[in-house]
Amino acid sequence: MTGSDVDVAQLLRTVQQLQDRVALEDLVKRYALACDARGDADLLRTTFTEDAVGTYATDAPLVGADAIIKWIGMMTETAVWQQHMISPYSYDIDGDSAQVVAYLISHQNFRANRDVTTMMSSRYTLQCVRTDAGWRIKELQLQVGWIESRYGDQSKLP
Repeated sequence: MTGSDVDVAQLLRTVQQLQDRVALEDLVKRYALACDARGDADLLRTTFTEDAVGTYATDAPLVGADAIIKWIGMMTETAVWQQHMISPYSYDIDGDSAQVVAYLISHQNFRANRDVTTMMSSRYTLQCVRTDAGWRIKELQLQVGWIESRYGDQSKLP
């Protein structure tokens, strides 16, 4: 193959698609890390547009990044441990917008009873937009598949 056989325009499109996919995966994982950090408001702010809308399961939609961040903070305030294992499975990228579907398995322990672990299996559908600061979530929808609680003696943990 010679240099003249390369379709530079197609190569540049492919590189852009790969860069977008990596940036979207980073966005989704940054969101999960911020949730695990008990609603790290500063980190969460790097994941949403100011006018974002978040719908968590059957709760009413939250309008605006501030409302979403406040809700996450309230929901994680009493957590002593949580771990969001999130994995984006599909990326539908169209220019400066994208839909990402990510699967989630999360585990949480709360102050009220550290010996009970709540596990949740869920799916996120995220509408994302490219901004001057990078990809951001404009609309978030969480669909819960199941929730389960398990008992385990945690007294030997620090």
